[in-house]
Amino acid sequence: MIRIPGPIPISIHPLFWLVAAIIGLMNGRSVFGMLIWIGIIFVSVLVHEFGHALTAVCFRQKAQIRLVALGGLTTYEGPKLKFWKQFIIVFNGPLAGIGLAVLAAALLQMSWGPLGKGILTLFMVANLFWSVVNLLPVLPLDGGQLLRIALEGFFGIKGFRASLLIGAIIAALVSLAFFVIQQFLIGAFLFLFAFQSFDSWRKSRLATSSDREEALTKEILQGEELLQKGDKAGAVRLFEDVLQKAPGGVLAASASQTLAFLYVESGKKEEAYQLLLGVKKHLEGEPLVLLHALAAEKGNDALVAELSAECYQFAPNQGVAMRNARAFARLQQPEPAGGWIQSAWQHGSFDLDRFLQDEAFANVRENPLFRAFVDSLKQ
Repeated sequence: MIRIPGPIPISIHPLFWLVAAIIGLMNGRSVFGMLIWIGIIFVSVLVHEFGHALTAVCFRQKAQIRLVALGGLTTYEGPKLKFWKQFIIVFNGPLAGIGLAVLAAALLQMSWGPLGKGILTLFMVANLFWSVVNLLPVLPLDGGQLLRIALEGFFGIKGFRASLLIGAIIAALVSLAFFVIQQFLIGAFLFLFAFQSFDSWRKSRLATSSDREEALTKEILQGEELLQKGDKAGAVRLFEDVLQKAPGGVLAASASQTLAFLYVESGKKEEAYQLLLGVKKHLEGEPLVLLHALAAEKGNDALVAELSAECYQFAPNQGVAMRNARAFARLQQPEPAGGWIQSAWQHGSFDLDRFLQDEAFANVRENPLFRAFVDSLKQ
């Protein structure tokens, strides 16, 4: 990692050079051509990012630039900015690239040798092409950020969701267009952006305005850092603070899930159960399996049955299958109860007769449908 200190620190990841070299080889078709392309990419990306960074500094932000595998990234911290200022910061990146293309075009009017003329032409074409593509209203491109800022500024969280859906649709259509003209690399990237935007839109349907608060996001990150350091008490305080400030939404769901595991560790199972129950529609994976287990302990058979298939899909083990069998048996549903016993048996035999003595099976134990599942295991 190369780090260049200064008022606007710059860090360059090794993968930046690798990706630039690959693009250079694809276009330059020689070592010398590759080196020229690496230089063009480096200068172009850096100028673009300085367009963002210098504007951010003008708005009293502390900016830094990172050159990473797929381009550049400018981040900044400081007083909260109004939407129009955020818009200008984002827009000035592509504007700087267009300015570089215009400068190259102006220099081409002077007398140059074949090499100089070729390099300036590449500078002009590359910056103009990338600036235009980068202004497509597709996240994470700058055009997508501009669309997000504009719609969110006017319509709040609904505008944010709309920008994701619009971006996904446009990215899919433009990706298809690039595939048609056999520009497969750009088409693949845009297809990936389309998928990411659609997935983000799907998840954002449960978001609230509090999810856009940077301070709350920072608290979540600080809580996770404390967990990594082993300070569970400090993490609990931060996550509980997030829940007080954001009673609903994605951030609240994230805080609730982490808190639930911490509560279980400290013996507060009832608190964990209530937390997860409140954010059930957000849950998947391990938090959902935890709610499934806590619901079984609480005797909430209807919830265990509701979560049975999804939990088993994520955690296909004997314990989950047995919990499902008991719940369906108490709900007097003999067929699914017997089916889940068969699923449990697939993970290793157990004392079936003793398991069936559990009071949960009292109402289905002699049911013919249930017995058919059980007897098949004894053959």
